[in-house]
Amino acid sequence: MQPTPDQPDASNIHQGENERPKRVAERVADTLLARFAAGEYLPGERLPGERQLAEDMNVSRVSVRAALQKLKTRGYLRAVQGGGTELLSSTGIEMDVAMTDLVRGSITNLADLMELRRTLETWAARRAAENATDEQLAELRATFQQAHDPRRPAKYRTEDDHRLHMMIARASGSIIYYHLMKMLHDVLHAALDEIRFHIFAGPQFDNMVQNHHRAIIDAIAARDPDRAEQAMYEHLGAVINHVTERTPKASGG
Repeated sequence: MQPTPDQPDASNIHQGENERPKRVAERVADTLLARFAAGEYLPGERLPGERQLAEDMNVSRVSVRAALQKLKTRGYLRAVQGGGTELLSSTGIEMDVAMTDLVRGSITNLADLMELRRTLETWAARRAAENATDEQLAELRATFQQAHDPRRPAKYRTEDDHRLHMMIARASGSIIYYHLMKMLHDVLHAALDEIRFHIFAGPQFDNMVQNHHRAIIDAIAARDPDRAEQAMYEHLGAVINHVTERTPKASGG
């Protein structure tokens, strides 16, 4: 029989047989937070439904619902259209908007962001070569093929580029790094949009990016951390060089 709101849960995650549902909900929330920290659920992913979570934790749906509401209030989760609950990476929406405007308004700021990306993403490429699963490698190759398919409409350049780098972030095996990249999603997306559509639009730049992406993925698939790190460094370094070459023109115009 399912526990009612006035009865204690028969839970395998609480200690003590007389805990009230409010207390059980707190323990459910703590368990979910531990799973977030372990990377069991990643930013942008939907959590299992209330029924599945309740069965998994051997608690009532009342306690699960209360725990999810608590985590929504604290900014960890949000309800998504069509039903369900999604894990968030950040509540800093105002920061994202401000940083996005800074990147779009200045070549110098864009170059600074790319320098920071190079520091972070060379580390991530190295980690991906060490930790990527066979499934993640297959997904990387499939994403590369789709992104650089000559029949692919140009309007998807930014989204495809960003998705590939986020897949490398996930393959790194670091939940902290993946959360950080998700926090910067809008800023990085805006930077790529500026680069791929407003600064370097054209087949020559696209071919360069394609060759660099292939080299990065090949190195990760070869489980060669040094080569993966170097390939990412050269890729982002080339983009930085292109961006900085535009700085005098931008400041003089």
